[in-house]
Amino acid sequence: MKLTIVTIGLILVAGALAQPQGRIAGGEDAVNGQLPYQAALSVGGSFNCGAVIIGQRYALTALTCVCSEGKDTPWPAVLFAVTVGSVDLYSGGKQIRVEDITLNPNYSSLKTGIALLRLQEDIPFGENVAAIPLSAVVPPLGAQLEVSGWGRTTATEVNMHRTLQIGEAQVEAPRECILAMASQGEELAAAEEQDDQVLCLGHGRRQGICSGDIGGPAVYQGQLVGLGAQILGECGGMLPERFVSIAANYDWIQQQLQ
Repeated sequence: MKLTIVTIGLILVAGALAQPQGRIAGGEDAVNGQLPYQAALSVGGSFNCGAVIIGQRYALTALTCVCSEGKDTPWPAVLFAVTVGSVDLYSGGKQIRVEDITLNPNYSSLKTGIALLRLQEDIPFGENVAAIPLSAVVPPLGAQLEVSGWGRTTATEVNMHRTLQIGEAQVEAPRECILAMASQGEELAAAEEQDDQVLCLGHGRRQGICSGDIGGPAVYQGQLVGLGAQILGECGGMLPERFVSIAANYDWIQQQLQ
């Protein structure tokens, strides 16, 4: 049977977005019900990012999880689905297809963009599945946050890790992420230091998130405060990571949910 050009194109897009990436380093296994708001995002049937349940038909993820690199136009929603209700990436839970993707235009860079996913059907809330409240304020410097995801644990793993992992991170001054970006040769604008879109999170060696955890949650006192956005340096290194600040996007998210 011959494939149409459109079908071939969608397959290639899905493959490009679903390349195996990294994960929470130095984390611990989660158990069902421990993180009921955590979801896994798949594209073309392959898992590529994390997502967070925030309503009966809504989830959040990072812009870079739904767009080609350097672009701000999402791929067709029909390519995407979220899986909820299981810490096992490949077993249990329920998969729900995405109906619509809305990007918040109020981003300072593509790496700090946020995407709202509207699902085709209601999420079945229960013991293992629930929405998480959003934080309208930025957590204080030094605050200990919980981060989670399914990315790879080692460089030799081909696929994302099977069991959801939980790790820790702490809020650092924005300047720390700016210095880390500069050390990686990234060109910086003068406004970077006042960028309210970025939540800078540090961690110990062999800890922290990796790219497969992009779009996943950072939680403080039971509220969502950030989404994984950008890895600075190698996974498990000493450099901090950039998260999208939920506080900076709070009003926009609430408007979309009304």
